[in-house]
Amino acid sequence: MATGTQLEKSTPAMPGQPQLAGRLAALWGLGRMRWAAMQPAQRRGMLTAALLVCALVVGILWFALRTDWRTLYAGLDADDAQQIGEVLTAAKIPFNVTADGGGIQVPAPFLDKARLAAAAGGGTKSGRMGFELFDKPNWVGSEFDEQVNYQRALEGELEHTIDSLADIKTTRVDLTMPHDSLFRDEERPAKAAVVIKLRHATLAEGEADAIRNLVASAVDGLTPEHVVLVDADGHLPLGPKTPEAMRLSAEQALEEKLVSTLEPVTGAGNVRASVTLDYDQQATDTTQETYDPSQTVTLSMQRSSQSAGGQPVAAGVPGTASNAPNTQALPVYPKQSTPPETAQTESGTYATSKTVRHIVQDPGRLHRMTAAIVVNDRLVSPAHGGKPAVWQRWSAADLQNLSALAQAAVGYDSTRGDLVTVQDLAFEDNRTASATPITQRVLDTAENSPELLKYAALVLGVFLVLAMGVRPALREATKLPAGAKQHKSGPKELAAGATAMAEAVLKPPESVELDPERVRAQEIFDQVTSHLKREPTQSSRLLQSWIHSD
Repeated sequence: MATGTQLEKSTPAMPGQPQLAGRLAALWGLGRMRWAAMQPAQRRGMLTAALLVCALVVGILWFALRTDWRTLYAGLDADDAQQIGEVLTAAKIPFNVTADGGGIQVPAPFLDKARLAAAAGGGTKSGRMGFELFDKPNWVGSEFDEQVNYQRALEGELEHTIDSLADIKTTRVDLTMPHDSLFRDEERPAKAAVVIKLRHATLAEGEADAIRNLVASAVDGLTPEHVVLVDADGHLPLGPKTPEAMRLSAEQALEEKLVSTLEPVTGAGNVRASVTLDYDQQATDTTQETYDPSQTVTLSMQRSSQSAGGQPVAAGVPGTASNAPNTQALPVYPKQSTPPETAQTESGTYATSKTVRHIVQDPGRLHRMTAAIVVNDRLVSPAHGGKPAVWQRWSAADLQNLSALAQAAVGYDSTRGDLVTVQDLAFEDNRTASATPITQRVLDTAENSPELLKYAALVLGVFLVLAMGVRPALREATKLPAGAKQHKSGPKELAAGATAMAEAVLKPPESVELDPERVRAQEIFDQVTSHLKREPTQSSRLLQSWIHSD
C-alpha cells in the first residue's frame, strides 16, 4: 500500500483545474523535463535554433509589415516642403521627409490621395511665379516696376509650361524684351535663353524645335532663331539642326531600317549596316527653254486684196477740145485706156513649240547613296552541352535575295549611281559563342523582374537560416548523450514510450528532479515495465488492489 500511497501523492488533482490550464501546465512540465534531461551542448543547440527561428520570424514580419514609402515631391524648397507638410497633416496622411529636406514621401496606398490633397492646397511654388504675381495689385509701383513684373510673370509662365513636358525635369527661362527706337541702329530684337534639365538621356524627335517655337510664340517680336536652348548637363546639341546633323540623322534612320528588315531573316544581332549619303550643300536655281523645230503652229494670219479698172489715156491733138469730157472723139484719134490692176497682201505669224522649265532646289539634294551590309553566317546548330555552335555560309542565291531586300528598303536608284553591297562574313563572336548557362538566364530573368528577385531573395534567406542554422541546432539538441542505450523501436517499445510520455505529461512540474535522480527514476520505471511484461496477471491484480485500497 505504500506504493499506492506514493502514486496517489504524486498524481495532481486535475478535476479542480480548467482543461486548457491543465494542458498548458502539462506541456510546460514536459518541456522542463526534457530541458533537464539535455546535455549542455544540446541546450546550446536548442537556444541557437530558437534564436534563429525568432530572428527569421521577426525578419518576415518586418518585410511584410514595413511601410512602402513612395516619393510625392523631390527637390522642394524649405517653404514648399513646409506647406506640403501642413497640407498632408491636415488631410491626416502620414508622410516622411528625406534626409536632404527637399523630398516628401508618403505610403504607397496614400499616394493618389496625397496628390489630390497637395493639388487642392495650391501645389508647390518652387521656381518663379507666373501671372499670379498680379493677384495683389501694386498701387505704388511705377511703370518700370510693372514692366519688370510682367517680364518675370511671362518667364514664370513659360517655365511652368515647359516643365509640363514629360521629358523635362526643371526649366529656367530668361527673356530680353524688344526695344523699339526711332533710329534703326538703336533697335533691339527680342531674345530668349532656355536652360533645361532632362529626366532622361535624350529628348524626343523634334521636341527641341517645339520648345523654341513655344517660347517664340509667347513673346512679341521673338523668332525661333533667337531662342537659345541649352542642356543643363551639356549632353545634347540642342541648337538648330545643321545640314551635317540632318545627314547623320538620315544615315542612322536608313541603317536602322536595313537592320530591322534583314534581322528576321538572318537572326537578331547578325546584321551590321553602314550607309553614306552624298548631299548637295548648295541651293540651285535653273531656268530652261526648249524649242522643237518639228512642231510649228500658226499664231495669226491676215490677208487683203485690192483691184482697179483701166484708166483713159490722153490722145489726139494736144489741147482742150480733144481731151475735154463729153466730146465727140474723132475717128482719127480713138480713145485709149490703161489695163486693170489687182493687188493682194497676206501677213502670217508662226511659232515653234517651246518648253520653259524653272527649277529651284534647296540644299540637301541627294547625289548618291552607298550602303555596306555585313551578314553573319547562318546558324545551323546552337551550342549545347558544351559543344560549340555550328555555322554555315549563305548561298549566292540567298545573298542576292538579301541584296534585293536591302535595295527596296533604302530606295535604290541606279540612275544616281547608288551602290548597295551585301557580304557574308563570319563574326568574331561565332568562335567564342557558347550555350548560355542557366545561372545567366536566371540572372537575366531576375534583372527584368525586380519583384521576383525580392521574393526569391526572401525565400533563399529563409532556406539558408533553416538549413544552416535551425537544422544543425536541432540535430545537436536531439543527439543522445554519450553512454546512453539505444533500443529498437518495436511495437512494445513504442507502447512503453507512449505510457512513459503520458505519465510525464500528467506529472506536475514540481516533481522534476536533477539529472542523477532523473536517471535513477528512469531505471526504476524500466524495471517496473519489464516486470509488467513478464507477469501481466499478477501485475493486474496488484493494480486492482491499489485501486480498491481506499
